[in-house]
Order: sequence, then C-alpha cells, then structure tokens
Amino acid sequence: MKKIILYSLLGISTLLGACDKFLNENPTDFVAPANYYRNEKEVLSALSGVYDVLGKSAMYGRYLFFEMDMSDEGFFALSSNTQDIALYNYDIGDTKLLNTWTALYEGINRANMLLENIDKADMPNATREVYRGEALFLRAYYYFVLTSNWGRVPLRLQATKSPSEVDMKPGTLTEIYTQIVSDMELAADKVADVTSYPHAGRVSKSAVWGVLARVNLKMAGAPLRDKSRYTHAKKWAGKVIDLGYHRLNTDYTQVFKNHAQKAYDTRESIWEVEFAYISGAQYEEGSVGSINGIGTSNTVIGYSYGAQKIMKSYYDLFKTGDERRDWNINDYYYEAAPSTNRILYTGSSATIYYNRCAAKWRREYEKTGVKSTNTTVINFPLLRYADVLLMYAEADNMLPGNRSSESDEYVNQVRRRAYGKLRAGAVNVNEADLPAGLDEIDFQIALQSERSMELGFEGQRRLDLIRWGIFVPTMKGLIAYKSSANASYQYGFRTAENITERDTLYAIPRDEMVVNKLMKQNAGW
Repeated sequence: MKKIILYSLLGISTLLGACDKFLNENPTDFVAPANYYRNEKEVLSALSGVYDVLGKSAMYGRYLFFEMDMSDEGFFALSSNTQDIALYNYDIGDTKLLNTWTALYEGINRANMLLENIDKADMPNATREVYRGEALFLRAYYYFVLTSNWGRVPLRLQATKSPSEVDMKPGTLTEIYTQIVSDMELAADKVADVTSYPHAGRVSKSAVWGVLARVNLKMAGAPLRDKSRYTHAKKWAGKVIDLGYHRLNTDYTQVFKNHAQKAYDTRESIWEVEFAYISGAQYEEGSVGSINGIGTSNTVIGYSYGAQKIMKSYYDLFKTGDERRDWNINDYYYEAAPSTNRILYTGSSATIYYNRCAAKWRREYEKTGVKSTNTTVINFPLLRYADVLLMYAEADNMLPGNRSSESDEYVNQVRRRAYGKLRAGAVNVNEADLPAGLDEIDFQIALQSERSMELGFEGQRRLDLIRWGIFVPTMKGLIAYKSSANASYQYGFRTAENITERDTLYAIPRDEMVVNKLMKQNAGW
C-alpha cells in the first residue's frame, strides 16, 4: 500500500477497442499523482493496474480458488504437508494469508488513487465515467473478498499518502457492506454494457449486476443475516436475466475449454481473470490447470501437479447421466510423453476415487506456443450465467410467499445442460428436472447441491457453506468417509479433522496486527 505500480497497456486505444487481455506488460517506477493522470492513456494505464491485482498468485492466480477454498469437494493433495492454510492448520504469520491481504489492499489503494485523480485528466467525460465506474466496482469487489474472508477490516477510502498511515480501526460489517453496495450500485450506472467488449476481462453492467446479487445473498446469510437482502439479490440477478443477452452454453465442458483456448463466450462466462503470453514470451500466467487439473508429468499435454484431489462424497453427489461429474472429476489419466493418449479409470476401488483430481481446467486444451511447468494461460471465471440463474432461484425461494415458477425453471435450465438436454436433437428434455412441488426447505437443499455440482472448484463453495451457516458441520461430516479411503489417501481428511468455528474467518495477518495498533484479531486466534 506504500506505492502504486502503473503499467502501460498494450493494444488498447479506445474504450471499445478489442484486446486479448486487460492487463499490462512492464511495470514502471512510481509516478507521483501530480505528474500523472493527465490524459486518457494515463488513466487507462492506471486502471489496468487496478485490474492487475486480480491475476496475482495470492488472488485468482492461485490462492483464492485453491488453498483458500478447501471444502467438502476436495482435499489438499500434498501428503507431506501437515501445516498449511489449505489444511486449516496455520499460524497468523502464514505468508499466503499475508500475501492475499496485502494484494487486496494494494488493489484498493490503486483504485483510491485513480478515483482521487481521474478528474484531472483531459479526456472525454463519457469515457471518464466508464473508467470511474470500473474503479469503484473493483474497490468494492476487493472489499467484498476481504470481508468475506476476514470479517471486520479497515475501510480505507483514500489513497495512502504516508507510510505512517497505519493505525485504523476495523469498520463494522454494516459499514463495510454499505460501502460495497453503494460503490457497486453507482458503478452499475457507469460501466459499459457486456456487448461493448469482445472479451470477458473488463467489468460490464452484467458483471456488476451479477456480483451485486452475490453480495446481497451474502448479506442475507451469515454473519449479518439481513433477510431483507434476498429481495435485492433477486432484483440484481433478474437484471442480468432480463437483459436477454445471456444464455447457457449448450455444452458444459466447452465453457472450460473456452477458458483454455481464449474463446470468449460472454453470454455464459460474464467476467474472467485473464492470463496470457505475448509473442511467446511470458506475460502474466496463473496456476489454473497446473496446480489443480489432471495430474501429469506429460509436458506435451502440459505439466500438472494435480494437487487438489476429490472427495468420494463429491463424486457420489452426481447422478447417472450428469455430464458434469466426469468433467469436474477426471475419468481418465494420461500416458507418458510424447504420447497424448488417455487411459480410462476402471473399477470402483477407494484408490480410484481418491486418486481423481479437480479437473475442470485441462491443459490438453490450452492454446499457447509454450507450456510452462508451473503456470498456464488458462483464464479463471469470476461470474458465469449459470451462477446468476442459481442465485435468482435461491433468493426467490428464501423470500416470504410462494416461490415463482421462474426459479424452478432457472434451476432446471442448469440441470438440463448438465444432462445434455440443451443440445440440438435432445429428447426427453425435462427428465433431468427437479421434482415438481418441492417445498422451501427441500428446494434449498437441492439448490445447495446444484451449486456444488455446477460451480465446484470455482472459489465459491467454502463461502457458500459459510453464508448458509453449515460450514463446520459439513466439513466435520467428511470424517465419516475416511474409512472409504485406503491408507495412502487418509491424509486427505486432515482438513475436516482440523476445522473449528474459528475457521469461518481467516486470522488477521500478524504483520497487520503488529503495525496497526487499532486492529482486532478474529475470535479463536
């Protein structure tokens, strides 16, 4: 938070100009605000620095979908590790904990600096307002990630002017969420329509509306439990749906192949963190498909650690015919290089179940001239249309009165795609639908499972379980499955065995506690 790094943006000269990646190439030295923000080019460069935080390893380059989203879907497949944030066994000096906290506040500080200086620039006012909206939304989004993971945090709404500006008491949850909602709602009126861009790397109205639905669902759940927010969640999800532009890709697997192939389908994948090479040189890569993915040392396919294995209970969640199961969870592995042959798993032993990986992103589909061992250019989704449909249904179901027929239809659309019923020529289209007439409780239970099957390993499951108030019992329930794993995989249940109530929030990093004398540590630490 002591400085802002400004980057030059490649290939973008106008607001609606096409770009493969809304990131930047080379960092420059610190530029004082008095000498910057003079024109549109410099403002856009600064804005790209606000976006840049999303792709850091401490963010969606790795931690937020891997170590910091360990849930009932999978486990940390490094058997030699006994202490890690992914095992819910760490101390407040954990470097991953600090790195994510620092990255989020870095993004906030960059946004604050841009917002404080954007009016100085000589540029068209309409364009200025679009950029202002993006910066407002990103600041709010970074605060949403912070409070979702840490609870009460300092609410810094001005750029840091001096290294001595360190003491700041945490805001109340009401203060923090009020600011998040205010910023996002203001941004919704300013940012461009989703059809303005040929890619999913920039914030659009659809992205803001969809994330506002997510924010309001969180506010309706733990810890605020403000039930009035379900109305707002339904409203914002409804705006995405009513736009009439978005629709589900007919093939579930293609959604994730697109992330690897840079094939943008903004009707389904509304907002993504983008990773890329430029001209064969390393640009900015993430770990999508290399830390998770189908584990292999086959460098022709693309090396993957396969470091997130799946729980048998997650495998068992899927019913026969659900095509998501064998995509989220691989049903094959690879021969050694130079072969690219696949070998199907057979049988049903415990080893076969627990040896499978979180396989949603597969490097065999990655389109790039060079495949690194540790990193990939596969994009990561922050918001998909399927999530919007499920959020609408959940919010509507939780409101007083009878659930609308649209909510059942929206869940069934997601299910039909899962069973191949949206493809041309599909027959018995309704056979995958939920049973008719489910009451509020049974519908919610079905929807909770549906979110896991549809959105598994996308950084949402742990946060969903927490807002539903069932995180700890759900995780503890995994222990009953331990006997289903052979001895070599029973280490995978360490996460469930370590869980306590304190793990609904992460510890405030030691560095923050040492420097900020007004900060309060979370309960249990």
